[in-house]
Amino acid sequence: MITHNPYTLILLLLGIAGSAAIIPYSMAMQGQTDLSLKIFLLALLQGGILSAAAVFLGSPASAALGLEIPSAAGKLPLAVVLGAASGLLILGLETFVFLPNFPEVFLRAAGKDIALWKRFLASFYGGITEELLMRFFLLSGLLWLVTRIWKGAGGDSITIAFWIVNIIIAVLFGLGHLPAVKQMAGEITPLLLTRTIVLNSIAGIVFGWLFWHYGLVAAMVSHFTADIVLHVLSPIIKKIVA
Repeated sequence: MITHNPYTLILLLLGIAGSAAIIPYSMAMQGQTDLSLKIFLLALLQGGILSAAAVFLGSPASAALGLEIPSAAGKLPLAVVLGAASGLLILGLETFVFLPNFPEVFLRAAGKDIALWKRFLASFYGGITEELLMRFFLLSGLLWLVTRIWKGAGGDSITIAFWIVNIIIAVLFGLGHLPAVKQMAGEITPLLLTRTIVLNSIAGIVFGWLFWHYGLVAAMVSHFTADIVLHVLSPIIKKIVA
């Protein structure tokens, strides 16, 4: 089913921009300082392909489910609050539950001093590109498939289907962060696996709920806010109290 989506071009360009925004942060995490034109263009190409797939496949699925792209301005403060709360909850669990048991190599990598502007730009990747991939594409697509198989799903049934799919996508969202964790720690231990899935799933469930109720923009704003708390405000506070 193909539907006309007036936001297609905007979402595609935002997805590509988000892919470009994370490049400085990714290079810093890998210890690279020189960005060649070839690497930059390849990163943009990869981001463009993934964003295009998410937008063009997510549009008909979300439209069929009645999921919105824009969000009412009055709902965005809630998205900010929930994003900040998710970020703070993740920080609390990370600090008091997981950090004391992490391997030293992971602690050194996680504590790497990366410029705040690179962290800030990386937050746009999470808020835009990851939401296009995880919520707009995967959540919409999988929920659409479930409702096609579960004929006549409506009311409480579709709500149950949403929560099942939302949790599945949130777990996949956590698993998607494992390559970065492996790069930092060298290996994935059971503790790191649990930590990565649990912490990212918390945020993913919140973003999925916002998308379901208030639209994609609300999920994007919430994700961006959570990343600002985790990647920008947290390092600032740690330096102040150190």
